[in-house]
Amino acid sequence: MNEFKNIWILIKSGFLPKEKRNLRDTIFLGLKLYLILILLKALCFGISYFLDYYGVFEMPMHITGEKIRSYSPILKILMIAIIAPIIEEFTYRIGLLFSKRNLTITIIGISYFTLKNLSELDRLYCILIALGIGVALYLSLNQKFVDLFSKFWKMNRRKIFYGLLLIFSLPHLANYEITTELLIFSPIVILPHLVAGFIYSYARLNSGIILAICIHSFNNGIIPLISLITE
Repeated sequence: MNEFKNIWILIKSGFLPKEKRNLRDTIFLGLKLYLILILLKALCFGISYFLDYYGVFEMPMHITGEKIRSYSPILKILMIAIIAPIIEEFTYRIGLLFSKRNLTITIIGISYFTLKNLSELDRLYCILIALGIGVALYLSLNQKFVDLFSKFWKMNRRKIFYGLLLIFSLPHLANYEITTELLIFSPIVILPHLVAGFIYSYARLNSGIILAICIHSFNNGIIPLISLITE
């Protein structure tokens, strides 16, 4: 299966060349990547279950889930399956390939999430400050700096790949009550997010940001959508 070969290449190099596909082949690739994602996440949950069964580590309660459950079903799907995947993919995956625009979008997104998670500022202020940082960066990047950053990206693809993967995964620890035990077993807690981020990165590099958003959206939204249909 070509995808497993490409996964190994991505693990080693942090990069995959983009391939041209028609719509049918792109959809087929998305389905294959989603299936691989489901299998890998099942393995992650199997590890968690094993640790829990033998009393090594019990997964903590998802403290942000209560707020989400208070949303209406439609709003829940909108937030989880559409808005969140778009914002997160443009923040953590668009910058895998360098351009002045891509770097600016990534910095805006990371600035926003950093302010939102580490400060007590209102969401609107976080957005405005992040946009201000992005505009300042974009205006300050002349061609000389663009060329330097472009060269840096090409020489450090693996570091940038894994760096963005960690920046995407680690903030998910904030979904739980921070305890010493959680920090010790944090690799287990964030493992499903690392796996998901890896598959989204594969889609972004090998096909484009739209496929990454679609897989992320489907992965986030399938359970809420089934719940809405069966209610």
